[in-house]
Amino acid sequence: MQLSILLLLTGISLPLYPATPSTEYKLKAALIYKLTKFIEWPEVQSDQSQSSFGICLLGEDLFGEALDELEERNVLEQSITVYRFSQSDAIDARCQIVFISKSKQAFVVPILQSLKDRPILTLSDMADFAKQGGMLQFTTGKKHVGFRINLESAKQSNFVIAAPLLDIATIISSKP
Repeated sequence: MQLSILLLLTGISLPLYPATPSTEYKLKAALIYKLTKFIEWPEVQSDQSQSSFGICLLGEDLFGEALDELEERNVLEQSITVYRFSQSDAIDARCQIVFISKSKQAFVVPILQSLKDRPILTLSDMADFAKQGGMLQFTTGKKHVGFRINLESAKQSNFVIAAPLLDIATIISSKP
């Protein structure tokens, strides 16, 4: 059931077997774009003065061109612009989404603290990301990609996540 919903959300038919990194990250790039349709951004919708919708990558880039291909699409009637950062202090108002690479795992808690209460959706595929306060964590199983969502973190930054996405995700709390 979850796999069917996930494929429906993605609108693509990539194999979901244990993937080479390029296939895995192509799928994750497509999912990042599809997720935008299931999330309300508190300030992006009301602030049309922003020229683009920023998808930002912090740390090692395993996406390559897959993320750049998103620049051909639009979110909230704004063209997507991809930004890559090596340091978290460079993340600014251009970013509506920040994917935090596993290469930043040692620094994830202070990074998330610095982004707390800002209208930036935090994503990652590192272990325990949602438990540590990240909003959305990609998980991979034998034959599927799933999600863990920290609803408390999302609500704290005034995000509204649509029910279809919540239905296929595992809801995680960052509180002990």
